[in-house]
Amino acid sequence: MNEMHSNGQAGTESAASGSHSESHAECSEVLHRIYEYLDGEMQPADVARVAEHLEACGPCLHEHDLDRAVKAAVRRTGGSQACPDQLRVQILQRITMVRIELDG
Repeated sequence: MNEMHSNGQAGTESAASGSHSESHAECSEVLHRIYEYLDGEMQPADVARVAEHLEACGPCLHEHDLDRAVKAAVRRTGGSQACPDQLRVQILQRITMVRIELDG
């Protein structure tokens, strides 16, 4: 069965993913925790679950690749300076708002 992902791309629903709403919830969870995954801050079971989802979900894999590229670019340019806590909070709030708008 085909389903629409939050970015509007069609995908194939696997038998394990259940209904569309369950799959959408899984995409939201994976995208919400993608930086934990990229930073190696997840428990092994969670890493395996996210990796399995990314393998099966093209739109989430695309987001993962984009986020990984952004992190690499920031690392190359920022090097030794830490991000101020207030800036980090503002960025995370904005990312959350954009994701809510896209999911809405």
